[in-house]
Amino acid sequence: MYKLNSLNHYIFFKNNSFMFVGRAPLRISFAGGGTDLEEYHNKYDGYAISSTINKYTYVIAKLRNDDKLQGFSPDFASHLPPKKIHKKSVQGHEIVVEGLKKLNFKKGVDMYLATDVEPNSGLGASSSLTANFVNVITHIQKKKLDKYKIAMNAYDIGHDILKWGIGKQDEFAAVYGGFNLLKFTKKKVYVYPISIKKSTQKELQEKSLLFHIGNRKHSEGILKSQIVDIKKSNKKTIESLHKAKELALEMRDSLKMNDLTKFSQILKTGWEVKKNYTQGITNPRIENISNKAITNGATSLKVTGAGGGGHLYVFAEPKYHSKITKALQKVGVQKVNFQYENSGSTVFDLNNLKTTK
Repeated sequence: MYKLNSLNHYIFFKNNSFMFVGRAPLRISFAGGGTDLEEYHNKYDGYAISSTINKYTYVIAKLRNDDKLQGFSPDFASHLPPKKIHKKSVQGHEIVVEGLKKLNFKKGVDMYLATDVEPNSGLGASSSLTANFVNVITHIQKKKLDKYKIAMNAYDIGHDILKWGIGKQDEFAAVYGGFNLLKFTKKKVYVYPISIKKSTQKELQEKSLLFHIGNRKHSEGILKSQIVDIKKSNKKTIESLHKAKELALEMRDSLKMNDLTKFSQILKTGWEVKKNYTQGITNPRIENISNKAITNGATSLKVTGAGGGGHLYVFAEPKYHSKITKALQKVGVQKVNFQYENSGSTVFDLNNLKTTK
């Protein structure tokens, strides 16, 4: 019996079984989100800044002795019974059913997908799961794909097959890990790691807060609305996206200069700009929560992901953290402990584990 990191389920297996566990991080996007949509960066280059955190998605794959697929999705309390062909994707199993087809995986397999956060977190969980899944399956197939190809395969599953209407930053964040500036062009995505002093990293961690605000539907609705506005060349949307990518580049410069005061100012401006992308990014409840955080000492903040709910990132001096946390608890918003994480998606081979005395 073994336990892997924060995975809250024990794994039992017999000798000579064929089992792998994949782990991929979630992310906080700080600036430039929305410019990773193809509808935008096929016309204009896009830029976004994000950092992965120590909240993860998990994918377990165990080969079967037949040609059937069985799926387990605790996030949706869903079980996909063993079957050779699944014509319809059940909620919680879409990635597996469609992903195995795309990757031309013919063997029978038991698949288990889970996350450290509830669905629709705004932390890139769906894309992280997809990237994680691709990494595990191609590992089993012994295909030596580089990080770029893993991320793009994951994006193709979410965007082209499942029609999620997503951008590209989350897959690349999950695969590469760390604090990065991502550049999106019509032909390619570029990943530029941002080097930050250890003292600045420590200060950023000390001043960062994350809260679960919930009440968020899948980002698909907001993103598709945004895509429609981009296709219509909605002036307000396009100008806001242009401004967002400018802010991403300014934020990169502020981080390189170890200027967290400027970082916070850009974060604050970026959230105001993001609210102009399309309808649904904010709402009265989010505005109320945000106002309470600011009133109690927050310097800047933003809702993670596409908006509408999920999680709220807050930047504040440590002396105000307790006050902010207590104020938000009164309106049903809970603090989430986290650390910034530098590693990307990883596959753990469980086949050669030995019991220890």
